[in-house]
Amino acid sequence: MELNKSTGLLKEAEEVLKKASSPYGISASGGAGENYGHVWARDSAVSGLAIIASSLENLYPTIEKSYLLLLKAAASNGQIPSNVKLNEQGEIISISFGGVAGRTDASFWWIIGSIHLVNKFGNSEFEQLIQKQCEAIFKLAEAWEFNGKNLMYLPMSSNWADEYVTHGYVLYDQLLRYWALYLAGRYFRNEAWRNKAELVKKAIKKHYLMEAETAPSLFTEVQMKELGSIDISERFLASFSPGDRLEQFDGWSIGLLLMLGIPSAQSTEKLEKALRNAFSQTGNRGIPAFWPVIEEGHWFEALKKNNSYRFKNAPGHFHNGGIWPVVNGFVVAGLSRAGLHSTAELLSQALAAQSRIHHSENPFAEYYNFYNGRPGGVNNLCFSASGYLIAQNSINKSSFINEMILPDTMLEGLRHSVLPIAGEVIALFKTKSPCPIAVSIAGESGCGKTTLSKLLQEILASNGIKSLVLHQDEYFKLPPKQNHLARENNFDHIGPQEVRLDLIEQHILTIKTRTATSITIPVMNWETDTEEEIDINVAGIQVVIVEGTYTTLLGNLDHKIFIDTSYLDTRSNRINRNREEVTDFIERVLAKESAIIQSQKTSASVILDSNFKTLS
Repeated sequence: MELNKSTGLLKEAEEVLKKASSPYGISASGGAGENYGHVWARDSAVSGLAIIASSLENLYPTIEKSYLLLLKAAASNGQIPSNVKLNEQGEIISISFGGVAGRTDASFWWIIGSIHLVNKFGNSEFEQLIQKQCEAIFKLAEAWEFNGKNLMYLPMSSNWADEYVTHGYVLYDQLLRYWALYLAGRYFRNEAWRNKAELVKKAIKKHYLMEAETAPSLFTEVQMKELGSIDISERFLASFSPGDRLEQFDGWSIGLLLMLGIPSAQSTEKLEKALRNAFSQTGNRGIPAFWPVIEEGHWFEALKKNNSYRFKNAPGHFHNGGIWPVVNGFVVAGLSRAGLHSTAELLSQALAAQSRIHHSENPFAEYYNFYNGRPGGVNNLCFSASGYLIAQNSINKSSFINEMILPDTMLEGLRHSVLPIAGEVIALFKTKSPCPIAVSIAGESGCGKTTLSKLLQEILASNGIKSLVLHQDEYFKLPPKQNHLARENNFDHIGPQEVRLDLIEQHILTIKTRTATSITIPVMNWETDTEEEIDINVAGIQVVIVEGTYTTLLGNLDHKIFIDTSYLDTRSNRINRNREEVTDFIERVLAKESAIIQSQKTSASVILDSNFKTLS
């Protein structure tokens, strides 16, 4: 059967997940040989994300059973098994933590999948089990560091690329640990886990993206010299150890980096360049698991020795350059999160094209050959079907990618804190209605201005009040990179004078006086470092919210909200946002901005803490 429409392929992908489901859990592939019929931690989590993305609610209980089975088989130290084998009655008859080495990624995938599911499914008993298991897994991960320096040191064959040659400080596993800490820290409101997530993230930025401070690091002195001028668009570290490093691009890790918002704008640009180069090398078929293809030398000899059942990593095959749909699904998700929509669409279309071409003989193949695009491995693999569903939902559902990182319901605590603030704004609006009012939200970098403005806008909308948010960052006189260079050339450049506050004033006044039905606002393109313009319809706007560091200085305001945190307190939020690299110079800039911003606090109508609770 040949499929010509994406909707048909979507339905077929969903059918793969349904056929792999049983009353006892979901397997890697329905009816496949070897051990693909087992319940796997990694595959269950990825399938679970795809099931949630596609709103296949009838499969939620199936995924939950998979997680509970894996939890039942966990080791005494908390480690979740790689997979379990069941008999016809659904009883566990064998447990595997991995082949020649245990699978370290399984535990983190279990956390990620379980939290996303309980967030949708709502099982308080399961939630308690997850929290307890997180404590054990995170403690185990601390031990895997060996030196308390925030990156785990792991053996070869210890993750999904079990027949590849990554080992030591493996990027992929660090990213999954960060994601698990990030999710669990916010879901269970555990500050220690949130802080650890920040430390892991900073270590990732330092060692794999070459961002933040370079010393102290886990590189040897010789490695630091050799990596001193590395350009991650041309050279990339999949893993390293004191005695060697594997300079291979890692597709899944790049997808996770972008999806989790870890790279700065500069690094994001370089990673997109690397992805486009790889895409071209495969004949526009997709992104390989790892590249360049290893064809000879030390690492190829290691590949030949590291295999189960048979040698799969011939050049262009399997992990050694194979184009995996599951990898491409996460790359598309990452590109979508980073706002690189044209590249995301390009890869999504390529994935769909490969799937359609081979669907009649090899539906949802495990991977495609790097050189000729021929399918390889197992067919009807849940991994591949899930990759396709994740890619399509990342393209078609604007909310999905954000929910995949941090489900929206986790914002409920903050939303509750915003209700009193929204009540004040609504009361003020009613006294001045029908005239529009203007509200500013100010505070230091990373304090939550954007989050507060979004929540306030949502609450106003639920009360039938139409609002518009203006972002000060779009009103800088120079685009981001040019403005950074101006600051480096002249430190006195820093301050309110960098921003076209007069233009913001003009736009506020236009909305309040209703002298025009539209305004033309600037939009900074962080990728091209240029300023663009868009026209915004302001007819019917009742509240204009303007957020930014210096917005308290604006006139024509009816209410001024100030979030009282220092740039030192908001360091983790700034790292999470990742618009610019974390350097000593940036810290000096923020220190100067802090002195300016704090002086505005006295003119605020209301002062909030970092959780949006009123201080005064």
